[in-house]
Parts: sequence; C-alpha cells; structure tokens
Amino acid sequence: MRIARTLLALGLIVGLALASSAQAAQFNWQQFKGTQLRVLLNKHPWQQGIEPHLKDFEALTGIKLISEVYPEDQFRAKTLVELTSGASSIDVFMSMPAQEGLKYMRAGWLQPVDEFLKDPSLTSPDYNWNDFLDKTREAMVVEGKLVGPPIQVENVALMYRKDVFQKYNVKVPTTLDELEAAAKALNGKPMTDDGQPGFGIVARGKRAAATSMFAGMLYAMGGTWLTPAREPAINSEEAIKAIDLWGRLLRLYGPPGSENNHWYEASSIFSQGKAAMYTDANSLFPVIEDPQKSKVVGKVGYALFPRGPKGQYGSTVAVWGLAMPKTSKNQKAAWLFMQWATNKDQVLKVQSERGVLGARESVWKDPKGKAKVPSDLGESLMLGSKVGTPFWNPPVVAVAEVRDAVGAAIVTSIQGGDVRAAANKAAADMKRIMAETEKK
Repeated sequence: MRIARTLLALGLIVGLALASSAQAAQFNWQQFKGTQLRVLLNKHPWQQGIEPHLKDFEALTGIKLISEVYPEDQFRAKTLVELTSGASSIDVFMSMPAQEGLKYMRAGWLQPVDEFLKDPSLTSPDYNWNDFLDKTREAMVVEGKLVGPPIQVENVALMYRKDVFQKYNVKVPTTLDELEAAAKALNGKPMTDDGQPGFGIVARGKRAAATSMFAGMLYAMGGTWLTPAREPAINSEEAIKAIDLWGRLLRLYGPPGSENNHWYEASSIFSQGKAAMYTDANSLFPVIEDPQKSKVVGKVGYALFPRGPKGQYGSTVAVWGLAMPKTSKNQKAAWLFMQWATNKDQVLKVQSERGVLGARESVWKDPKGKAKVPSDLGESLMLGSKVGTPFWNPPVVAVAEVRDAVGAAIVTSIQGGDVRAAANKAAADMKRIMAETEKK
C-alpha cells in the first residue's frame, strides 16, 4: 500500500512537471517580434557573462537588441543625463536600487514591473520568481514597487587566511569581539614565504567608499542609518560603537594609511599575503583567487561577517538588477528581455561560465552553478542573502552626499580622533542634506 502511494505521489510530481513544461513551451516569446530594444549596461562581470548569449534572445523572440556598454562612472552619468532629459530612448538599464533607486523613483523615472510579473501572457510559467533569494527580491523593491529582477548579489563578508589561522591556532571569528581578538593576535605575525610580518586585518577606509562595507559593522552592532521616522541614527550609541571599532581595528591592526584604501588597495594588500583578514564584498573572490596576480590562491576562507554583541547579523545584501524607464515605448518587450536574462538557464550559464554570484537558489543547488565558486563562499552567501539587510547604503535620495558625510566620521575614527563628535557632525550633515534633497 505504501509503495502504491509513493508511486502515485511520484506520478503526480512528474505529471505536474510535464504540465508546467508544456505550459512554458506554449509561452509566446515571439509576441513582440520586430521590436528593437536599447539596453544600457555597466562594464561588469555579469555584462561580460550575458553578452555572448544575447543572440539567443534575439533568435528566441525576434527582438533586435542594441546594447551599449560603458565603464561604471560613465555608465551612471549617461543614465542620469538621459533619464533627467525625460526623452530617453533607453528600454532597459542595469541598476543598483540601493544606490539610486529612491532618487529615480521619486523623480518618476522608473517603471515598476509588478503587473508584468503577474501577467501570464507576459511572464513564462517556468520563470519562478520565488526561486530568487528572499533578500535579493526585497533589494529590488523601492517604496513598495518592484523595479526589476536581480542579476548579481554580494554580501559584506569575512575573508581570512586559513593557513595563517591554523598556523597560529587562532579561532575564525564569528563575533565582533572575536574579530578584534583575532586581529590583535595575528597582527605582526609572519604570513608570507619570506617571513615578513603582516597585518591583522585590512578593509576599506577611504571616506565614502568605506561606508558600504562599514554597513556590516553598523548592523552587527545593532545600529542603523535612520530611525523609523527617517531621522539620522548615525550618532546613536550603537552606531558610535561601530564607527569606533572600525577605526580602531584599522588603526591598531591594519596597514598604515588605511584611510586612503578603497577596495582595490585593500584587496591588493590581502592578495599579496600581507593581511590575515579582509572584510569586503565576497564578489571580489575572483581577485583573491586570481593565479596570475594573487599569492593566496586556495588559502582563503569565506565566512559571514561576524555577528554583534546581541547576536545581530551584519551581512548586507547588495544587488545589481535590471530596470526600465517610464519613457520606454517598448515596456512589454523590455520585460521579456529582463525575464529572459534572469531565467534559470541564463543565471546558470553566467554563474557557471564566469563565477558571477547569481541570485537564484536553484542555481546554487546545481553542481554546475557552484563549480567556479569556493564552497564555503557559496554556503555563506546563501545564508547571508537570507538573513542580511538590503540597506547597505543609507536609504536616502542623496546617497553619495550622505555616504561622504558618514565616511568623514569613519576617517576620523581611523585617525584616532573624537568619534562621538564626528558622529554628531555626520548626523547633522545627514539631516541637512536630507532636508535639502527630500522636500515634500
């Protein structure tokens, strides 16, 4: 009887799968044949991974793609100029909602895609929106509106030298207290083949650039950017402790001049074997594991950012995604492209071929999807993208200006200045900037 029930259940599962497959096969990918789409892309590993497959989209849909690729600064400037003009011909563009989403939404430039996603005539039944990691979906929502699908995810993480920790018998930190203890214990210890002493830790310290990684420390300490009433919270007791600890770690156990280090400088120091730990985006792993440039290939562990005194997670969920402007005259065709570019097959191709950290859970469970990514990085990213926060940037309109204000306090801390006074100044600057840029 039990065998019969099992066979019946298996038959139902197979039947449902076949039905779903049949429905997907009937989806009309050719409904906008003859349309031309202009797609603006940032020069990025995902862009490099998807470009070889764009011809497959054209063959599937009969839609012609005009793709333009620009280095990030130029890409952001061009997108902003075109959207500001109100007469842009862009149909799809890469977007980081935590960076520009609130500004673009309040300016009326973004076309939400909620209705497209719900429409069975526009969304293939096998697209499976729930397959995307929870917080990556949340990261693509701005003021309650879904602006598009995620294409790449990263967490602020802890990267550490497995060999160094083992050699000196130091526990891999899982809390902020343990992070400081490990940095202190390993600072000055020989870490390279020539016996040169290294640093306990390296991280970004360069003003605004530091803030996106400092966010992990802020949340782990129990702080946040803003209060529920949207008042600056960067001078709360928790935030002050976070700023103090970030600065103290780099001042006492990091490289001299840490306040000048962006990700490039910090990753170079770690890749050359000169630091025991590195806190930054785990999407930087190709730099760390580059056999042509790195001296620590195969020696690095990837873990969640350490938790705070009350067990708070510090993981952040930073997402690149696709968005479309309200001015697009081909919105439904644009949605087909956004959907195709983020379906399971495409995510699997880009992740397996390029090691781009995709946002689909099913791809992370596929051996091909995990092949180019260190196993502990994949595991920590899956967890970090479930428990972390998508607010790695201050959730304000003037992100760049507010990041700079907070970054000034981080630099003060690294240099050993008055952290409380610096945090109070940062909060006052935030309040002024928000008043000037978020007038109702």
